[in-house]
Amino acid sequence: MNRGDVYWFNLDPTVGNETQKTRMCVVVQRLNTEKSPVLIVCPISDAGARPPNLLNPAVPRGAGGTTKDSRVLVHQIRTLDKNRIVGAKVGELCENIMADVSRGLKAILDL
Repeated sequence: MNRGDVYWFNLDPTVGNETQKTRMCVVVQRLNTEKSPVLIVCPISDAGARPPNLLNPAVPRGAGGTTKDSRVLVHQIRTLDKNRIVGAKVGELCENIMADVSRGLKAILDL
């Protein structure tokens, strides 16, 4: 598992406004992805008519295994147990998209 890899994760149970359901998530963690029992990820959601922004970078249809234009929900960063993975890796996001994700993470985490 590497930073930028996309997997389906079961995000339930959730509380309040946390992103729900089983959905694609991108691994944003760089170190210790193989040995750690948990991964730091950001969910991916259908873009709908909403334009991308700093905290919701665009993922064009087809990138990372997506079937629709989507957005990475950087503001919904989560640490998830690997047991929440549903199935095999579905894809990976390119360097340009991951650079946008990194900018969003730096902003939301004030790094």
